[in-house]
Amino acid sequence: MPCKEQPRLNGYAWERGRWFMARKTLHRNCGMMLIALVLVAGIRSGMFFDGDIYGVGAGFGVLLLLMMGTKRRGGIQGQEIHGIGMMPGLVNLDKGLRVVLGCICGMILMYVLHAIGRPLSLEGTMKEIILWGSYGSFAAVAWRICRAGDGLRMMQAGWHLMGAVLCGSALLAVYGLLELPYGIYHTADADISATGARLGGLLQYPNTFGAVMAAFLLERLFALPSVLRTRTGTLRAAAALLPLLPYTAALLLTESRGAWLAAALACAAGFAQERRAFAPLLVAAAAPLASAALLYRQLAEAKLAPAVLPGLLWLAGLWAGGVLAGLLLCRWRHSGGPWRRYAAPGTLGAAVLLAAAAGAVILHQVQDRTLGGAATLSARRLMYGDAWQLARSSLWLGRGGETWRQSYLAIQSQPYVGAEVHSGYMDILLNAGVIGLLLVLVLVSFMAAGLIAVNSRLMPAAFVLIGHAAVDFDWSFGLVWLLLLWLTVMGFAAASSGREVQNGPIAAQRRKPFKIGKKLLAVYEGNRGNQPLLPLLRVTAIVLLVCWVLLAAALGISEVKERWAASEPPGRQIALLQSSLRWNLANTEAALSLADWLPPSQRIPLLKRSLVYAPNHPGLSWKLAEAYSLRGESEEAAAWYIAAIDRDRFNDVKQTRAVLKLAALADWHRTGGDPTRSVEAARAGMDILMRYRALAVDFREMDDHRNDREFDLSMLAARQANRLEKMLNGEHEKHAARQPMKADISARR
Repeated sequence: MPCKEQPRLNGYAWERGRWFMARKTLHRNCGMMLIALVLVAGIRSGMFFDGDIYGVGAGFGVLLLLMMGTKRRGGIQGQEIHGIGMMPGLVNLDKGLRVVLGCICGMILMYVLHAIGRPLSLEGTMKEIILWGSYGSFAAVAWRICRAGDGLRMMQAGWHLMGAVLCGSALLAVYGLLELPYGIYHTADADISATGARLGGLLQYPNTFGAVMAAFLLERLFALPSVLRTRTGTLRAAAALLPLLPYTAALLLTESRGAWLAAALACAAGFAQERRAFAPLLVAAAAPLASAALLYRQLAEAKLAPAVLPGLLWLAGLWAGGVLAGLLLCRWRHSGGPWRRYAAPGTLGAAVLLAAAAGAVILHQVQDRTLGGAATLSARRLMYGDAWQLARSSLWLGRGGETWRQSYLAIQSQPYVGAEVHSGYMDILLNAGVIGLLLVLVLVSFMAAGLIAVNSRLMPAAFVLIGHAAVDFDWSFGLVWLLLLWLTVMGFAAASSGREVQNGPIAAQRRKPFKIGKKLLAVYEGNRGNQPLLPLLRVTAIVLLVCWVLLAAALGISEVKERWAASEPPGRQIALLQSSLRWNLANTEAALSLADWLPPSQRIPLLKRSLVYAPNHPGLSWKLAEAYSLRGESEEAAAWYIAAIDRDRFNDVKQTRAVLKLAALADWHRTGGDPTRSVEAARAGMDILMRYRALAVDFREMDDHRNDREFDLSMLAARQANRLEKMLNGEHEKHAARQPMKADISARR
């Protein structure tokens, strides 16, 4: 009998080994594709623009579909249960995935309900559906990959590669070795930059780039104790210290006070979690950080445009000097001999002096901006106040995606500039209401609490991204959410893997045999009890995911065609824009661009169809008013001019143009022998002018106001008062007939 059973056992073992190798290859390939997609997201402005969101999101969805299909065939989870048993760490990992995906699916459901109803922007709502679906797909794929030891190491290597690409490209742009459009922001406003230049890198926005660099810096900083507490070689210790200078220099060059403060608070939280790591970390990191401060001062004085060769030599010298000094301090701290008792206090004192000197250099360089900046703070206060008043109009459910972008021109109390509300949490409140904000708070709280519970060194890096989003629009960059989920997955997986390596599965089961047995039994019984529902749920999930991927692909194709149209001749532009609208009827930018090429008879129906998907869009209303004025329909033109101005109150160009166009229409009707319509047009023009004048007077009488948009009553509009009054009083002057299609001043969309 044993001889008969032996071939069957060998065949089973061979088949299982082959399946295991296939699964390992699949995880490796999926991990590489996942990292490649995140790299594309980082290179493409951090997934800020619509076209990048749709393309990368569709890629995540296809990758998840691939893994779901192979999981069905191989039965990964079932194989682990029928084999040696699911490890307790992996059980907890799957529980964490359910919480994360549950919150993300809740957000998707919120936006789906908005899309079914009447959101302020259907396109913005669909974009949020694609974004949150991207986060869920990334989390699910990364979670599955990190369950294997090789997958976890691959994700960790991908994290370092991502940091190197973001930081390296920014510093190469500073030295002129890489052409990076909009990577450096130049300004003469001391409230915005103390040195006249700020580093934005691939993200093109210094504040968010600073928060991202702070996250990568803190991840490397708190990884030092695990390297330094072991008997490691010199090369490995030097490699651990090597990333500190570039990350710190990039963070400093952003001049983001919010990112600096978030990094300081997260660092303090990390030290509170690991109190014993404070001294060794300070000793090891003080010299590289001091070198980074000197490099920052040199580059800031050169306004981020240093001479290439001397600048690179200065960089190499400071970089090498900081690493060598850090290694020497670490060696002296553990040195023996007669001075052994003084080695640790002495090196700690030297490290404190270096850190203090670095802080003094930084504060001296940015003291005006650090102590000043009242203008930017006042703008934030105004913005938050207006956003709260807008949120109260639909407090529980919000108004769908891009609520602030569609509404802020109509509700802003003063003419500041800010198409993005500078708070990720406030943006969520506007879009998805209190319910959506609670879901996001549960999600970030779970991630933060989970990292604290497993005592992960990644907690400070996650805290930076969570905290800085409160004071800036970091979450408008999809990359920030991906990095936050990346940290969470790596932290949970590393903790589970570490426990398994340290204790082993048998030791873990011996320690808590009854609890582990109950868990495994519950999983097994749950699977048996829900056996008929599992295929149905799996098919439903796959169908929904396929629909989501197709939606992302359709929106992406529409965006690509719209971008292509800008560089094509007129005939080709019209065809591309029409095709773009066929793929996405809610693409308002494509509709606005196409309207410029169409006659008024075709332009008006197009714009009215687009208004169904974005009823408060100021550009669509303005284009409609212009189209009606071109046709000489003064009543409709006046109604749409008023609607467009109500949706963009502090636009003096639009206010002036509306008055001039209605005055021209009144002249045209009078010349054409239609005094009734002439008076109606003149009355509408006078009403707009009086409202415009009253708004300008009220604004000038404000005690403390800001005028980023340079709003004021224009002389050209004020001169139309007598002209309109004469028309209303029935006085006639011999004016040349003015055709309404001739513009008095340039229009602004």
